[in-house]
Amino acid sequence: MTSSPPLPAAPAPVSSALSAFLRGIERRAFVFAEVQCGDAGQAEAAVARAMRAFRGVSVVSPLSAWPAAFWALLMAQAELSEGRSQVPELGALSSGPRAALLLRIVAGLDFPHAAQVLGVSETTYRFALQRALQQLGEGGISYAALGVLRERLHRQVKTLTEERTAALAELRTRVLQDQPDPVPEPAPVSPWPRRLLWAVLALLALAFAATWLLPGPAPVATGPQTLPVETVSAAPAEPDPVTHPDFGLLAAPEDEALAGDLALLSWIASGQADPLPEPPAAPAAATEEAADAR
Repeated sequence: MTSSPPLPAAPAPVSSALSAFLRGIERRAFVFAEVQCGDAGQAEAAVARAMRAFRGVSVVSPLSAWPAAFWALLMAQAELSEGRSQVPELGALSSGPRAALLLRIVAGLDFPHAAQVLGVSETTYRFALQRALQQLGEGGISYAALGVLRERLHRQVKTLTEERTAALAELRTRVLQDQPDPVPEPAPVSPWPRRLLWAVLALLALAFAATWLLPGPAPVATGPQTLPVETVSAAPAEPDPVTHPDFGLLAAPEDEALAGDLALLSWIASGQADPLPEPPAAPAAATEEAADAR
């Protein structure tokens, strides 16, 4: 007889304490994250990841350690260190001092638990809180104005919109039931760009068809064209002396004789010419006949 395979173990039921804890802290967590990073969408995403991580931590942690553990997980989200607060009173604070202040006036933690959330000693946390108050004072925020800000943030926690409250309740339900977050649907594509493209194509087709259907321009009647008669001067124009081929001789006529003997003079100057030969001597008989005749 073969034994049947064991049935899979049922998931451990979520304790009512965890449900009550998340219900009591989700509003403050959202306001804390939104004031810290300055964006509601990023704040809700950070709270969702912190809740999912805390679901596993709560199983192995005592109830007294839950607040510090949850706020530590929320502070570990990247959105809370990268964003910038949109609250005017907190605009002058950097991320670290602003978080130290919000752990007091929004989360409501005491000094030891706030230091535990930030992972520092209590002395270091007090120094960070003092640094935040100093920056607020330099920005013109007094203790009275800080008290007004604290009351306003507490009122914001209690008066969240119905849409935000419903979204946080749905988020808590998914975390308790270990359900994945819904994938956001892509934004619908507007049909207007495609319609505009088809309209342009239709206009181009009509324009092309019009070139074949509509009559073209009437031809312009052209007759024989008479060329303009060029006027010819009766008297020939005198040539320009500058363009004359013998302009050099015309400009200096006295150099014409020198130019004619230039080749001979150059040959004599080169030293290649032989000296002129002497006339030959007359015969002696002829000389005597000449003397007798005298």
